[in-house]
Amino acid sequence: MTTSRKKLILILIIEIIIIAVLIYRQKERARLQSQTQAQESSLDQGQIQVEEKDRNLQSQTDLMEEGEVKTLTLTDLELPLCPAVIQGKNCPDHELHEYSGFRLCYRESYELAEWVSYTLTSEELVKESSRTNDFRSDDSITTGSASPADYYKSGYDRGHLAPAADLAWSKASMSESFLMSNMTPQTPSFNRKIWMYLETQVREWAQRYGAVTVVTGPVLDKKASEYPSIGENQVAVPEYFYKVLLVKDGDSYQAIAFLIPNEGWTGTFWDYAVSVDEVEESTSLDFFAALDDRTESAVESSFLPDFWK
Repeated sequence: MTTSRKKLILILIIEIIIIAVLIYRQKERARLQSQTQAQESSLDQGQIQVEEKDRNLQSQTDLMEEGEVKTLTLTDLELPLCPAVIQGKNCPDHELHEYSGFRLCYRESYELAEWVSYTLTSEELVKESSRTNDFRSDDSITTGSASPADYYKSGYDRGHLAPAADLAWSKASMSESFLMSNMTPQTPSFNRKIWMYLETQVREWAQRYGAVTVVTGPVLDKKASEYPSIGENQVAVPEYFYKVLLVKDGDSYQAIAFLIPNEGWTGTFWDYAVSVDEVEESTSLDFFAALDDRTESAVESSFLPDFWK
């Protein structure tokens, strides 16, 4: 075999080796690329699973929150929606305050509480304190509350919104019931008769059903200047008072309301029983808003006289 032929064969062998190496490298590159893609796909799938888990956890949280709404206590339902409650803070002419036995929203322009709310339980019907009669201004009202002097010789009683008898379960709650922020000008024939009889009935309902949530106050459906007023602080004299009540009845709720004129009366408080919706229309307040919409609509649109009597 000639030298030139040997060189040609050697060149062919080298070319074959080079081609084989190139083919091997190409295959290896393809294998590594496929492996990388598989790993990235696995990571993506893992991320998807994590995100799905997060969604599931959020869904469970939402369900728990929905469950909490469905198992609300009566105390959770006390606050009616007024501007201060909606905003979660005090705002002009709406000042929220909490005491040992009740909560209220004070309206400086009227020198009255727009509403007072509390839940009275059967356990709290046990009397631990006698009536204190320590009427006094409420120093916690930043703009200053009405004073006992405003009522002096006015012809109106210092009428409780949260009754002293509902707060006799402790000395502190009894004393706080005589703060002037809890008082309203009430005609004697209203305060000492029909209003007192209704307050007594509320305590009977608390005994019968174990607990009753009460929201009560004057109807303030006009500007303060349009009402008669008494005293140096110009305390507005309301024309109507309301009392809205809610009890738990097994797995459901029952509600009733009363809308009574601040004047001499005839008949009984039953003659002034109305739906909660009617009081909402008069006061522009939204009661028991924490209930789900269906339940709220059902209990507020009507009442069952036989349940309450």
